[in-house]
Amino acid sequence: MTKNNSASNRIVAQTKVSSQAWIAWSIVTFFYAFQYVLRVFPGIMINDIRLKFGVDTQQFGDFSGAYYLGYALMHIPVGLLLDHKSPRFVIAFSALLCSFGILPLIYSDSWTFAVIGRFLLGAGSSTAILGVFKVIRLNFPSRKFGTVLGFSVMIGLLGAIYGGRPVQDLVDSLGWMTVLYGFVIAGILLALAVIFLIPKRQNAEQTTSHGSLTHDLKIAFKTPYVMTTALLAALMVGPLEGFADVWGVSYLIQSYGFTKETASYLPGLIFFGMCFGSPALAYLGERTGRYRLIVQSSALIMGIFFIFFLLYMLPLWGIQISFLLVGVLSAYQVLVMHINSLRVQEKYSGIVTALTNMVIMSFGYVFHHFIGRIMNSYWAGETIDGIRVYPVDAYDNGLMIIPFALFLAFLGFYGERIHARIKGRNLY
Repeated sequence: MTKNNSASNRIVAQTKVSSQAWIAWSIVTFFYAFQYVLRVFPGIMINDIRLKFGVDTQQFGDFSGAYYLGYALMHIPVGLLLDHKSPRFVIAFSALLCSFGILPLIYSDSWTFAVIGRFLLGAGSSTAILGVFKVIRLNFPSRKFGTVLGFSVMIGLLGAIYGGRPVQDLVDSLGWMTVLYGFVIAGILLALAVIFLIPKRQNAEQTTSHGSLTHDLKIAFKTPYVMTTALLAALMVGPLEGFADVWGVSYLIQSYGFTKETASYLPGLIFFGMCFGSPALAYLGERTGRYRLIVQSSALIMGIFFIFFLLYMLPLWGIQISFLLVGVLSAYQVLVMHINSLRVQEKYSGIVTALTNMVIMSFGYVFHHFIGRIMNSYWAGETIDGIRVYPVDAYDNGLMIIPFALFLAFLGFYGERIHARIKGRNLY
């Protein structure tokens, strides 16, 4: 009887969530939202940054894309650090790294330092979502993991929305340098909050190793369709990481003639749509079991939308509805993670998921680089106040890489299905 009571007490204790757990979750979730603001702010300050450093669109594209290189390259190392070191230290250091990455934009006139800073900002930001995973896993019952993570993602996407129109209003009223100072201070305060408010008991888990990292990576690379699925999914990030993050605002101003206020909030609707898309697509996948078909269909629908968006003048209400729909479909990444995790044994699902996310995020650099490079090739020599001015054709042709990549992904997933059918393999 005593043993049963003791066991019952342990179960009750495990299902209770302390106030300290909610504080820790709130802090890392704020970090996740904050990194979205840091990710999209160059799109608001594009002319200010280009004027200060005297750069063209190709150079600016490389600058914006450096964030994704830092994010992608640090994803697996940060995951290992969170597993084997104190999450409190790793998260606090990463928040400080984000602040440090902004400083070259304020204090330096060197474009090289600005790009390095952007890379460091991406490296620090990669800890945010992984930190959310870690804190939830350490503090909440496993049955609540999905629900709490869902709230974290929704709040994080609100950060991306805040990075649009509200940041534009702050820039208009305070100046872009003052806003950047505010970001630096926010990162420092966030690091202090992590140190002083997250309990010291948030130590590394004693995880059981299933083999070396090299061995696990070999499993991921050798498993059929894991890498091809990741690469095809990476071709689909253009609407989110190529358009909504940076180039969307300037395109809407130049091509559609919107004011800065209107243009700055519209791309945020894509992130808003993702708030609903993540649970909606996950539910649809669970109900039908056709995960890959949903992803493939998302590529086709988004590609068709961008063709119409770039070639025809849609009304404002049409753009709003379309951006929300694109946001919903951009949540395909959740399904891709699930698809690839099903291809391997459970013990390798973590490394496969991290590798998949790394490949997808790295294509943010690819899109930014080529969009900027194509736009720069259409420059006719016109400048205003020392800033290169690009014709609408430059934007149209530069952004055309987005639907091209989406249609390529659609065909690639179709090719995977044919190959799997020939080989007699099952695809989800």
